[in-house]
Amino acid sequence: MRELDKVLDHNERVHWEGRPRFWPFFLGGFSAAIFGIIFLVVGGMFVIQGIASGNYVFIFLPHFWIGVGFVFGVPLYKALVYKHTYYAVTNKRVILQKGLIGRDFEIIDFDKITNAEVNVGVLDILFGRRSGSILISTAGSFTYTRRGAVQKPYTISHIGNPYKLFKFFKKVSHAVKTDIQYPNKYRPRTNPGYSTRYKA
Repeated sequence: MRELDKVLDHNERVHWEGRPRFWPFFLGGFSAAIFGIIFLVVGGMFVIQGIASGNYVFIFLPHFWIGVGFVFGVPLYKALVYKHTYYAVTNKRVILQKGLIGRDFEIIDFDKITNAEVNVGVLDILFGRRSGSILISTAGSFTYTRRGAVQKPYTISHIGNPYKLFKFFKKVSHAVKTDIQYPNKYRPRTNPGYSTRYKA
């Protein structure tokens, strides 16, 4: 369900909006499921052995239920959250809508963006009709682990025509940054810096 209007300003224009292709988005959760299969198999052997011997305490082994959660929970979550996942590029920012119970929004202002890239994976090629993802980094898009800060970009996942949107996104991003740094009133009619030649 599209609920982008909840966070749009009254004078904000949406230049592009879309949502992920279902199968690459859904199957992306199976990387966690593969990890869960290991827990499920190892824990399952103990559970089966316990039931066969009449010792039902093995049913409460956390390894088994962690495996169940990864194998069935993650794909189920991806399927349920899909209908609430939307993306928009406006004249001010990038908006990511997600969330299962309530609506969560991630906002990336153009002047905060430090880097962006396109990623086309195997699932995009096999199941998404050449879909792809756009990864957006900002100065604050880090998550902290025991090894220190790790870049965690915002992601517009598995959309159609990712290169077309990427070029459009970069164009709008550059225009907005230019407007912020050099408002029309203060822009020179000519800019000799554009023709500067650098010498080694």
